[in-house]
Amino acid sequence: MSARPSSKPSPVSWAKASRLRKPDTFCWTALPRRSNHDKMWMRNEKLRRIIGCSRIARALTFGLQNALQMRLLSGHKDPRTLSSLRHAIRGTRSLLSADEAFILHEIASAQTTLPGDFAEFGVYEGASAALLCSVKNDRTLHLFDTFEGLPESVRSGESGVFHKGQFIGTLPHVKRKLAGCRNVQFHPGLFPGSTSGLEDLRFSFVHLDVDLHDATLAGLDYFYPRLVPGGIILTHDFSIIPGVAQAFRTFFADRPERIIEFPTTQAMIIRHPA
Repeated sequence: MSARPSSKPSPVSWAKASRLRKPDTFCWTALPRRSNHDKMWMRNEKLRRIIGCSRIARALTFGLQNALQMRLLSGHKDPRTLSSLRHAIRGTRSLLSADEAFILHEIASAQTTLPGDFAEFGVYEGASAALLCSVKNDRTLHLFDTFEGLPESVRSGESGVFHKGQFIGTLPHVKRKLAGCRNVQFHPGLFPGSTSGLEDLRFSFVHLDVDLHDATLAGLDYFYPRLVPGGIILTHDFSIIPGVAQAFRTFFADRPERIIEFPTTQAMIIRHPA
């Protein structure tokens, strides 16, 4: 009688599997222990990492939440606005919820009464940029991103959730997403180096969605002094990524603007007259 084959993979097959699954290694590596007394589930690093890495986890959590929000909005909001939201998010892996997309749409729409360009720092796959295109009229929209995913420079407190190359949206992909949108300027590269030659621009609306503390602070350093009076900077992830909130609180600690939080993860500031 022949020996029953072992079900245990050989070391060689394990090594091969490891090489094949290398991009997923980060997603399932155990997080270091931290003395964190914050029990808010949306701030849980392990959960955010899994949702960011796994399409299935995203569909079962964020996807269901987003579908419910859109359903509730459809009961009392303009169908044309909701159609714009669906069109913008369709075909992307955006983590912008329906409620957040609605807030972005409405605030950006209101800013078209002011002079100044629109800008977004942190474009990913172009969902929020497409939403801005639907409301900006003829003004210029400036899009800043590496278009190669997150940069290597993540702080020690952020390395448990983010890694280099995460949230990549390539420039050709975003350009296809925004095909037909006029007056869009792409500024690929590391920020703020990608702002070279743009020192004289003025902005009425800026959307930040960069996840990292240092990138958020760099965005505030560049955009804040270039906001027209009444101009707005709206950020994503303020309440769930500590580095984003820390950057805002540090930057505005000695400035007159107050940080305004929404029931979503978003927050914004309105530029006071100089």
